[in-house]
Amino acid sequence: MLFRVLGPLEVHGRDGEVHRLGHGKAATVLATLLLHPNAWVSSAELIDATWHEAAAPPASAEANLKTYVWRLRRLLPVLVPDEGEPRIESAPGRYRLRLRQGEVDAHRAAEHAAAARAAAETGELTAAVGAFEAALALWRGQPFEGVAGADCEVGRLVELRHQLREELAEAQLALGRTAEAVHTLKALTEDDPLREGPWASLVRALHALGRRAEALRAYGRARHVLATELGVRPGRALASAYRDASGETCGPRRELPRDPAHFTGRAAELATIRRTRDGVVLVDGLAGVGKTALAVHAAHGLADAFPDGQFFVDLRAYRDPADVLARLLRGIGTPGTGAAPGELAALWRSELAGRRVLLVLDDAEGGGQVEPLLPSGSSSLTLVTTRHRDWHVDGAVRIGLRPFGEQDAAAFFHAAAPEGFARDDVTGSVGSIVRQCGGIPAALRDVAAKLHTRPEWTPSSLAHEFRGGACRVLACGYRRALAGVLAALPSAVRAALSALGELPDEFGLTTAARALGSTAEAVRPTLEALVDVSLLDALPGERYRGHRFVRHYARCRTCAPAGLGTPAVRVA
Repeated sequence: MLFRVLGPLEVHGRDGEVHRLGHGKAATVLATLLLHPNAWVSSAELIDATWHEAAAPPASAEANLKTYVWRLRRLLPVLVPDEGEPRIESAPGRYRLRLRQGEVDAHRAAEHAAAARAAAETGELTAAVGAFEAALALWRGQPFEGVAGADCEVGRLVELRHQLREELAEAQLALGRTAEAVHTLKALTEDDPLREGPWASLVRALHALGRRAEALRAYGRARHVLATELGVRPGRALASAYRDASGETCGPRRELPRDPAHFTGRAAELATIRRTRDGVVLVDGLAGVGKTALAVHAAHGLADAFPDGQFFVDLRAYRDPADVLARLLRGIGTPGTGAAPGELAALWRSELAGRRVLLVLDDAEGGGQVEPLLPSGSSSLTLVTTRHRDWHVDGAVRIGLRPFGEQDAAAFFHAAAPEGFARDDVTGSVGSIVRQCGGIPAALRDVAAKLHTRPEWTPSSLAHEFRGGACRVLACGYRRALAGVLAALPSAVRAALSALGELPDEFGLTTAARALGSTAEAVRPTLEALVDVSLLDALPGERYRGHRFVRHYARCRTCAPAGLGTPAVRVA
């Protein structure tokens, strides 16, 4: 970068050295030109900015201005090295500073900020954190430090830095990098203690780390500063953070996500859940088959029977059951930080005794993650969803969720697709497309979503896109779900799944052994490993059934994410 304004004004001179221009009038001239990049600035405006402290500029102001411009021209590199074109152009009564993209650190910071916000919008939080940090790293102090005439721009840049730090902390929290967020928020509240939002986030982050006493002290400091400096009480966000940290509660929690739109079928499964009423229901199945939708829809129907709270926990967001227990305990108004995991589990069971609570635990990895969270009495109901079939909860009712049948798949697609889309189908293309989705609700929903973004598509054109490959039609939602499952597989198992893609939907053990270049006994553990993560179904008579989208995704080089290569497929 040629010009650095996010701190004392610095310039990379034509001699290759970095020059700090200080507080002189030449610095003010350059700063004024930098505030109007590639635009003509009148001599009168430059003189007013340079001699702003004087009642009137001196008679020599015009001549002095020319001297300052001459000095800057000697200092700055030329615009085009071979042509010697000066950086600062002049015309009668005006001057212009020529800039190329990325030559000013403030402009580069704005580019990083835009990239960070775009990444955060699409859920790419790791990339967002990197871009936020790259933007903030450009600051060296107060913008245009010591240079007069840039007050408005200084205020804008100071506000930008504050916003970027807040957004960085939000992204860090969303990634589970809570300790880093605390560091960011502490610096933010020290630098600008009159903003309530960072205080609220800091209290929540400290509480999430189990540092309850420190969280309460942070709230006390925030309340004191707001009362002393502004004469106001803590607002809703800060007060809510305090209630969480202190263990206060404002009534039973109602955490269920919204009831899934266009919920279709599953009458037998819903009846099973309604009959259970208490205990544990464990729902397993392939990624995208609708496990979460079933659990949430059933929970909404049962919510009135559990007046003491309805909780929803996405277990993917937690590595330690103790963190989930602390969160659940806060939800019922019981401080639970600082205790050992076993003590937290015992406290949770004790607090739920006699309460009617509905608990939805989504995307569980195994029994060790779920068991500490389960109520011990018969007054509560827990719905658990998982892709893994290699574990079970004693006494649980188990539901193996299968893809939709053709009738339910068609009904779901017609409900989710744009109104009237299927009425235009004169070729039977819609039925073919629904069948190609194999009854997977997530795939059907992705195709329907694509149609909402492509209103010009007809059933025939959609069928044409499908013939070019499902990856051309499916949105990223279902593909991302499959990517997560495949990425967790050992490379040899992933390679075997790819090789099995050449087989029909149903195949026998010996057929699979031939496809994998090995013996039946050698490949059996690999096939069972795929059954355990719901990528294959085990059938009687040593037969297996796969799903077309899983096989397609495992083999497709277009849609497979980076790192999912296909090593040798032979199974020893």
